[in-house]
Amino acid sequence: MIQEITFSSVLSFARTSARMNEIASGSVFRTRPRDRASRAMNTRFAAIMILTLFGSWHRSALSQESDPVVLRFGGDCLLTTHYEWWASSDVTRAFRQLRHLETADVAMVNLESPVTRRGTKREKPFTFRMDPRFLESFTSAGIDLVTIANNHIYDFDSIGLLDTIHNLDSAGIGHVGAGMTKQDARKPALIDVRGTRIAFLAYYNGSEAPNATDSTAGVAERSLPVIREDVMFARTELGADVVVVNLHWGIEKAVLPDPEQVLFARAVIDAGVDVVVGHHPHVLQPIEVYNEGVIAYSLGNLVFGGNSRHTYDTALLEIRITGSTITHSVIPVRVEQYGARFLEGEGAKRLLDSLNTLTLSLRHD
Repeated sequence: MIQEITFSSVLSFARTSARMNEIASGSVFRTRPRDRASRAMNTRFAAIMILTLFGSWHRSALSQESDPVVLRFGGDCLLTTHYEWWASSDVTRAFRQLRHLETADVAMVNLESPVTRRGTKREKPFTFRMDPRFLESFTSAGIDLVTIANNHIYDFDSIGLLDTIHNLDSAGIGHVGAGMTKQDARKPALIDVRGTRIAFLAYYNGSEAPNATDSTAGVAERSLPVIREDVMFARTELGADVVVVNLHWGIEKAVLPDPEQVLFARAVIDAGVDVVVGHHPHVLQPIEVYNEGVIAYSLGNLVFGGNSRHTYDTALLEIRITGSTITHSVIPVRVEQYGARFLEGEGAKRLLDSLNTLTLSLRHD
């Protein structure tokens, strides 16, 4: 069975007002639409557009509603270990000051740990598990969906994964990328927002979490044949207008993806995906436009309690769908003592300048 969520066709007055406040405060970096002829644009020039005025591109068969569909994505979230000391009984600390998640039509992050109090700890350098009470941080912030295809979701074996799925379901939070069978792990979350059908998928391929099989639990395998098959299913069988793929990958602390990642991400776009969202390196990496798709190689950490570094700058990726036009932008974020808030002023400018420099460092063929 496909996970399908239908959202109300009318945004609340509170969301609309909040959105207007964000625009006025400068958190939205507007774009000028590009037509299909610009597909041939040199990708290095496109990279400049991404982080100055940001690129945009077109897809057919999307909703013609004038009210844009807003998707926002964050990187690694781990509300445990050091985070627990700072939060104590304050279960909504992590995102309480970051209204940008609540005001999105769909907000999604990478949940970097099982949500469980049970299971057998696996033998590995670092293991994490999150107390289920901290899921209130996600629900109160308006996070609708998480990817659980990552290297820590199996830290407490299949029982930890089973509990995670149960706890997320109980909290009303959608999830993709792992399950008790291969079929469950590869199951898309299909979300209909005012007539626009959006399919979300997620994949991981590393030694710290097993690939799910027909009869055993694990993650969805990150391979091109698997992704192509899943994207085709989402497009043809589910009627998805937009497809988003999350990839947990890369080298920790590396500020640029390696050449194999660049080739892989572009192949995923060529397979019919609109947006690729990456995470795992714990730092921000370039964002580029390729063949009318957007690739965020790594969104870094959002709120990550797995290490003692509690204050840093990061970002959210925003995708906006207006009729047949999709645009993207970056929302700067400041995390202080494991609490996230919107970053503005000189801090925001430095972050965007840095991200622009990284994007221009990509080698374009």
